[in-house]
Parts: sequence; structure tokens; C-alpha cells
Amino acid sequence: MEDKALLSDVEITKQLAGLEGWQRDGIYLRKDFVFVNFKEINQFLPHLTKTIVSQNHHPDFSFVSGRKLVAVSVTTHSAKTITQADLNLARALNAWRDG
Repeated sequence: MEDKALLSDVEITKQLAGLEGWQRDGIYLRKDFVFVNFKEINQFLPHLTKTIVSQNHHPDFSFVSGRKLVAVSVTTHSAKTITQADLNLARALNAWRDG
């Protein structure tokens, strides 16, 4: 279940400190996942889609093939801010190699 708990700026900053590669950009959390080759991308994309479905939280993402990059941007649109759900999604996406 999606946890849309509102967080203070201090709490967001604190949690972001433990999330490698993620940055706050206003009401969004953003990260560029950069890969060595297309095999890695093919391993990451199923993790991305499974995480989206399991958490019922839907980030924007784009694939830049020339740079072997998947850019992810997440916010809680209904709250118009970053919530715990966004940080949970970021944490889960960072764990893709552990899965």
C-alpha cells in the first residue's frame, strides 16, 4: 500500500542522504540510472515495472539509448509534494541489483 505520509523538509533531506544518486528538484525526486550495456538495462527495466506495480506508485521515466540511461522522476501528484511513497519507491529502485 502506498504511504502518502507528508514529510518535513528535514525528514526528506535526512532520508535522501541514504539514497545514492537521488536528488531533490522542487516537488520531485530525480535520478539517472546509467548502465554499462544494454544487458544491464534489460535487467533493470523489469525491476522498475514490478516496483511500480507492487507499490502502486507511478513515476515518470524515460530511456535515452545513446547514453544507456533511464531517467526517473517521482512525486506524489495528489499531494503536490514529496511523500514517504516517493522515498520508498526510490529506495526500492536503488535495490535493483539485490533482487
